Amino acid sequence: MIRVKTIREEFDAGEAGGYVYGEIRRQKILPVFVKLGIEQKYYPSPSDDPNTRYRLFSRCAVYVAETDEQLDRGEFIFRSLDTTVVIYC
Repeated sequence: MIRVKTIREEFDAGEAGGYVYGEIRRQKILPVFVKLGIEQKYYPSPSDDPNTRYRLFSRCAVYVAETDEQLDRGEFIFRSLDTTVVIYC
């Protein structure tokens, strides 16, 4: 499962079969493009922030780049197909 932070507009507009832009936060912040799959019911975990909104999608395609410019050009450092993604804002 990959967690992707989005801005509120991307979060609200996200729908099955659509896409969102966001970022993955690991040792550094990496920009991502996600082709959303099927929306599932999200079950909160105890570590979730109560002020944050979450949505769960299965069967997503995730594309990661090192910079926004590389993401725009399709120069990905990582791709993952058929991935479960939690988007949050």
